[in-house]
Amino acid sequence: MRISTGQIFTSANRNMMENQTSLLEIQNKISSGKKFTSLAEDPVGASRVVGLQRELAQLKMFQSNIDASRRRLELEGTTLDDLNTASDRARGLVLQAANGTLGDADRQIISYELEELVGYMAGLMNTRDAKGEYLFSGSQGQVQTYTQQGNRYVFQGDATTRQIQVSSELYVRSSDSGQFLFESVIDEPGLKATGSLQSSFDPENLTVTDPDAFAALMRQTGDISVEVDQYVDSVTTATVNAYTLRDSAGNVVKDASGNPLQNVEFTNGAVPEIGLPGARLVLDLAEPVSPDPSALAIQGEGAAVVDAGTISSEPDFLELMRETTGDIRLDMAYDADSDEYAYTVTDQAGNTLTSVTGIPSSSPVQLVSVGGPPPVPSVSFDIDLTTVTDATVATFVVDTPPTSELKLGFSQPPSNILNTLLDTIELMREPVAGNAQAQTELQERFAKTLDQISLSQERLSEATATLGSRLNTLDDAEMTNTDFKLMTEGTLSSVQDLDYAAAGTELTKRKLALEAAYASFAKIQDLSLFNYIR
Repeated sequence: MRISTGQIFTSANRNMMENQTSLLEIQNKISSGKKFTSLAEDPVGASRVVGLQRELAQLKMFQSNIDASRRRLELEGTTLDDLNTASDRARGLVLQAANGTLGDADRQIISYELEELVGYMAGLMNTRDAKGEYLFSGSQGQVQTYTQQGNRYVFQGDATTRQIQVSSELYVRSSDSGQFLFESVIDEPGLKATGSLQSSFDPENLTVTDPDAFAALMRQTGDISVEVDQYVDSVTTATVNAYTLRDSAGNVVKDASGNPLQNVEFTNGAVPEIGLPGARLVLDLAEPVSPDPSALAIQGEGAAVVDAGTISSEPDFLELMRETTGDIRLDMAYDADSDEYAYTVTDQAGNTLTSVTGIPSSSPVQLVSVGGPPPVPSVSFDIDLTTVTDATVATFVVDTPPTSELKLGFSQPPSNILNTLLDTIELMREPVAGNAQAQTELQERFAKTLDQISLSQERLSEATATLGSRLNTLDDAEMTNTDFKLMTEGTLSSVQDLDYAAAGTELTKRKLALEAAYASFAKIQDLSLFNYIR
């Protein structure tokens, strides 16, 4: 094959350019310290580098979260320590004021320092972090934690706590809500009135003598419905006003002596006082709202067994229940062995009014009669026992129209130690000299305030303990993240960092190849036929 001079020049030029390019590539790698300087050189390696760099960026974010959380928790710890110290001082002032040898003027002087202490504690509760956010406002960082409205401090934040991610699967609570920390004081239990007779109840007319007993009663009964009824007595023909108290299940509530509060009569102008377990309640029921007769209602699982259409006389039934029996209970049962039915009718006090057994299954429809000799009315109704299984109960009650009902719901909202101290300050500034009852009430208030301070400090101590555990968790997470960072950086270095020894050898080799190309071309370009002939 004939090789032309042009081909020799072209090939030599191409080879020298390739060697120069190769030398430039290895020089760029040495300058950058990377194994590859473009994605095309190592697509797989480039992909791994991106993933490892993402992990390092995430670890950097975790460290930033750890630092921020540590600052917030340390600030919270310092604030809680200051609050605990202030609470100790408040306890000392209250104990000093409770000294029976002090006069009204002495207690008033102490109240001034206690008032300043309340303002200082409120300032601590409104502490802000380095970003200017309120530390104890939950997720409402820009909202002031406590604002003073009149003579009360009101919590404005929420119950949310911030969860900060400090590792791939670990979240740490970086703050505590003021609702948990400070709203730990319980106000006096009370009742909240709703319904058409709401105006008949004044919260000031509730006297709680035993808060625990009263709270237990309300937990058992739920909301209490006060039904007011007005009817004409069948014997005296006089208009009778009466009230009945029922729990949320419709059962009649009993007073502190165990007597059912059903159809308790009162005259116009009278103000009934109701004695409940742990409390006394006064209702202004002098003007019943609804003079219309109440209806008869049948409740419970066995209500479907009663044929309401066969009730002989509803007014008589209502009169019987109001004046004699109270609620009437109908218990029905079926005995599969004997294939017989039985039923028992009892009054509100549990006395048996009617009891029938041995009813054959061939006669499941029975006429039930309840009542007595005049003037006690006698009433009757039908029951169909075919749907009775083991035991079925139906209850006849006086159903007062909703327009004449008062519903009382239990209310014991949380408060804070600031309001407790303000209430105590107010009492400390009232003169009690010569008034034995006022002195007793003041001493009771001091005792309650001390209990509330103890309760508040217990909550602060609980939060302080959790702060320490969370700070330890941050330290552990930081150490773990540091280990992960070192491993990730090592892996990243092995993927992208250049081996300088190997690169130096490669640089020398490529430089030698380029120099050889230069030298050989210099020899070849001097070849000429004319030089040979000459």
